[in-house]
Amino acid sequence: MMPRGRQTPLGFRPAAAGTRCLLGMVALVMPAMLLMAAAVAADARPAAGVDAAARPEMTEIQQGEQPQQASPPDAVFSRGPGGGLGLVRVAVWWLLMLGWIATTDWAGRDPARLPDFERVWLPILTGSFFVAAVLAWWIPWSALAYAVMMAAWLGSFVAYARKRDAAVPPDRRFLSRNQLITVCAPLLGRLGINVDRPAGQVLPAITIAAGANAAAADAKALLDKAQMLPGFAGFRELMQRGVAARAQKLLLEIDLQGGKVKQRIDGVWEPVRQMVVKRERLKLLEEWQDAPAISKNDADAVLVAMRSLCGLPEKPGKSRQAGQFVVTVDRKQLPIQLTIDAAGDGSARTLIEFDVPVQPFPSLAALGMPEPVARRMTETLGLANGLIVLSAPPGQGLTTTFTQVVQSADRLTRDFVLLEDVANPLKEIQNVKPFRWGGKEKVPPVAALEQAMRGYPTAIVVPDLRDGPLAVELGTLASDILVVVGLQATDALDVVDKLRGLGIPRDVLARVLLASTAQRLIRRLCPKCAESYTPAPELLARLKRSAEAVPTLKRGSSQGCAACSGTRYLGRTGLFELAGGPTFSKAIAAKVDRVTLQKAAASDGMQRLLDAGVALSVEGVTSLEELQRALK
Repeated sequence: MMPRGRQTPLGFRPAAAGTRCLLGMVALVMPAMLLMAAAVAADARPAAGVDAAARPEMTEIQQGEQPQQASPPDAVFSRGPGGGLGLVRVAVWWLLMLGWIATTDWAGRDPARLPDFERVWLPILTGSFFVAAVLAWWIPWSALAYAVMMAAWLGSFVAYARKRDAAVPPDRRFLSRNQLITVCAPLLGRLGINVDRPAGQVLPAITIAAGANAAAADAKALLDKAQMLPGFAGFRELMQRGVAARAQKLLLEIDLQGGKVKQRIDGVWEPVRQMVVKRERLKLLEEWQDAPAISKNDADAVLVAMRSLCGLPEKPGKSRQAGQFVVTVDRKQLPIQLTIDAAGDGSARTLIEFDVPVQPFPSLAALGMPEPVARRMTETLGLANGLIVLSAPPGQGLTTTFTQVVQSADRLTRDFVLLEDVANPLKEIQNVKPFRWGGKEKVPPVAALEQAMRGYPTAIVVPDLRDGPLAVELGTLASDILVVVGLQATDALDVVDKLRGLGIPRDVLARVLLASTAQRLIRRLCPKCAESYTPAPELLARLKRSAEAVPTLKRGSSQGCAACSGTRYLGRTGLFELAGGPTFSKAIAAKVDRVTLQKAAASDGMQRLLDAGVALSVEGVTSLEELQRALK
C-alpha cells in the first residue's frame, strides 16, 4: 500500500487515499458541528432577568429583620458546570474518535481489503460512527453516549474484519490471538510487562496496476475487473512474496494435481518458503518451510486474475500469451512481463519476470573484485593500446562488470566509442558514443566499425563479441588503440580458445592481449542466520589450510530467517581471475597445452576462480556448498 501523501499511479483504485481524505474531512467537520450544537443548546437556556414573570417578588425589609433567602427554582435538566464541553468527556470522545480513525484507515490501507470496500464497507464504517458521534452529544448520560459510539465503531469494524478474515489465510487474519498479542505487546512493554510476540513473515505493501502502455481509463477498467475476481487476493499475495524474497522471476506451473510456484533468487531457482510459528512451552519459534502446493481451483483462479489484469482472454486461442502489468513498491514502479504457455489438458506454465533496475556500483571493488585484480585492471585501462577481454558464462553478470569497467576508464580525455547489436543494446554510458549493427537495414558489424573509425577514436568497446570478421578487425586495431570486449567463456584460459575460434591469429593475439578476465557470481551467506562449524582435518587438508588458521567455517542455516526469506543466502558477489603478462603471452605464441598455459598465467600472478572462492569461504562470506554449486 502506498505511503501517505503519495500520488497514486493511473489505474490504481485509491482506496487508502480516499479513506484518509474522508476521515480527515470528518475529523475536521465533526468538532465544528458539535461546537455549534453546544452553542445552540447553551443559547436555548433562559437567561436570568429576561422574563419579568419569572422575577422574584421584592419585599421591603423592616429594621431588625433578617432577609429571607429565596428558594431556587426547580431545575428541569442541567449538564453541570462546563456543560457538554467538560474536559474529561471531550477527552474520552476524542479517544473514541482516534480509535475509529485508526481502524478505518487500516482497513483502507490493508492489501487484503475486500473488493467491495469502497462501494459498501467504507460508507458503513464512516457513516455509522458519524451518526453515532453526533447523536452521543445530545444524550444526557455520558456512559450511554460513549456506549453508542463504541457500538457503532466496533460493531461495523468487527463485522467487516470477520468477512475480510474469511477470505485470507489463517496467519493473516486480523481477529486472531496472534494479532491481539502483536498489537498489545508494545503497549504492555511500556508498562514493564514483556510479552513473547508471535513472529511472522511481514509481506511488503504493494500496489498493482495494468500495463503502462494501456490508456488511463482502460487500465482502471482492467484493474477494477481483476479485483472483483476471487483469484486476485491470491495473485496479490504471490507478488508480495516474490517482492519480499527479492525474486527476479516467478514460475507458476499448473497441472491436474494443482499449482507449484518457484522463485529465481540470486540466479538460483528456489521453492517458495513461508514462515511457520510454533510454540514450545512459553516461547514462540520461527520455522521456514516450503510452501504447500496450491490447489487446482485456486491456481486456475490466480491465472484468470492475471489474464484479466493484462487484458488477455480467459480461454486462450493459442498456446502462448504475453502481457504486462506494473507493481509499485516503496514509490518505485517495477514493470513486469507475463508469459503464459497453456496446453489443451488444462495445464499451464506461467513465467513472471521482474524488470528490476540494476544498481550502479561505485567501484570495481564493490563488484567483489580483489584489490590486486582491480589495481591491475585500472592500470591496464590506462594504456594506449592493447586488448582487454572480460568473460563469463551466460547469466553470470558480465554486462554489469563490463559497464563498470568502462566507467572506470578515463572517458574525459580519451574518445571512447561503443559497438553493439541493435537487438541487445547496452545501458547508456556517459561520454561513450554508440554505433550499432543490425536493425532494419541489417548493418554488418564490420560496417558499424568502419563508421565508428571515421571519428578517429582512441578506444573501442564491444560488450558482446560474437562476429568473426569483427573480431579479426579488432585484433588488428588493438595494436594502435585500446580495445575492450566482452565474451562468453568459462574461465580466463578459455578466452584464448574462443578468440582463436573467432579467427584472430595466434601471433596477433599473443602480441595484443593485455588481460583476460573471467568471473562467476556466488551467493553470500545471510549474516543473521549463518551457522559456524568446525571443519574436519580432511577438509582442511583439501583446502590447504591449518586448524589454527581456520578454526571454523560457515554454512547456511537449516531453517533460514526473515531477512533472507528462508533461502539462507542474501545477495551475491563476484569471483574473479585475471590472466595476463609476458609469460602468459609467450605461452600463447608457443601453442602450449592448457596445463602449461595455466602455469604460465600463475607465474604472472593469476589467482584461479577456485582459489578466490576458497578465500571467501574462509572469510565466512560464502559456504563451500555454494562454491561447489557456482563452479560446477
